Amino acid sequence: MSRIASRLALALSLLALPAAAQDKPAPAPEPMRIVPVRSAEPGCEPHCREWLSAQGAITNDTLEELRRALAGLGGRKLPILIYSTGGTVEVAIAMGELIRQQGLDIAVARTVLTQRDPNLGTIDERSPLCSSACTFVLAGGVRRIIPPQSRIGVHQQTILETETTTVRDYQIVRRREGDRMVERRELVNERKETRTVKQEQATGEIDAKIARHLDAMGLDRSFLKLTVSTPADTMRYLRPEEMRATTIATQLSPAAAIFSEQRSEAAPAPADRRIAPAILGNIGFGQHRGREIRLELAVREGSQPGEVGLRMRLLSGNAPIATRLRTVTIGLPGAAPIVASNEDGSQPEGPMTTEIAREQLCRLGDLEQIVLRIDPREDDASAKSWIQTGSASELLLAPALRAAVC
Repeated sequence: MSRIASRLALALSLLALPAAAQDKPAPAPEPMRIVPVRSAEPGCEPHCREWLSAQGAITNDTLEELRRALAGLGGRKLPILIYSTGGTVEVAIAMGELIRQQGLDIAVARTVLTQRDPNLGTIDERSPLCSSACTFVLAGGVRRIIPPQSRIGVHQQTILETETTTVRDYQIVRRREGDRMVERRELVNERKETRTVKQEQATGEIDAKIARHLDAMGLDRSFLKLTVSTPADTMRYLRPEEMRATTIATQLSPAAAIFSEQRSEAAPAPADRRIAPAILGNIGFGQHRGREIRLELAVREGSQPGEVGLRMRLLSGNAPIATRLRTVTIGLPGAAPIVASNEDGSQPEGPMTTEIAREQLCRLGDLEQIVLRIDPREDDASAKSWIQTGSASELLLAPALRAAVC
């Protein structure tokens, strides 16, 4: 009996530990809720933006949640803003397929709902997140708008099975009853032991299903390669250039770009409209010798009616790079290449300039694919060209460009 007493004393001492010393399991993420939201921005009425907010963990019920949300729109097509750590892989794949069937666009961002009305909200882009199985939902978007600061996380997907065993401790108690000894078992302790087992065959099957899904959605195979090469117990967050290269992002832009039309319907500006000189922004070309290479894009009045002057400066960090004898070539769909150069020998770091028809710029759609190429001087055999392929919104800052010239 002293053994029982000692066990009881140990149990009581464990129960008496301070609350801070006891391990608490991490709370399970909230299941994903998919709800229509109207912008709570002041003064936006009657043209406030609307979207479907999809936030939380993907569970077995989430596909039906998406179907109900789409049915409630009455045929309208709203973009989806998603924020999720992932969840059930097969459900995520089915959601991505449904989103593609419906022809919907997706952006990665968090929606902050107002307390006064749960159908009103704002977009929070401070730390956009879509990781693990969430990326298979994201892949279904026709347009996939990802802010560059987003955490797009990938890793291997595994099928785990939890085995639970009940373990009972007994002691044999002997006592005399009359002229004989009687033995019986008394339960001293009962506990459950669990272990997690990886289902190798099921994991191989889910890998094949993921590959078929990503192929059907048109993603580059490099996305699958990064996914399956990252161990399941870690997470690899893609760099912006990887988001673009793997094509999980069709556009690296603020989430609000999801509300722009795929193609501009802006009419050409009146021929007598003057174009004010303006710097539109910078286009990144990645790292070179430890510094970020950027192309600064500006506009001004063209030398001929109906022409727009483009001016481009090349920067390494904030320092200008010599542009003398360099060229920038812009490849637009269905048009001859446009070449900008610096012909002014007195300004070796001056802008590279060219002119383009204003109507061509005003009709340029945000998602039209263009090529931007910066070539070195012909006499510099050691230098390489810098090439970017992407949307007009990314590489020509199309929305800002139209606002300035159209």
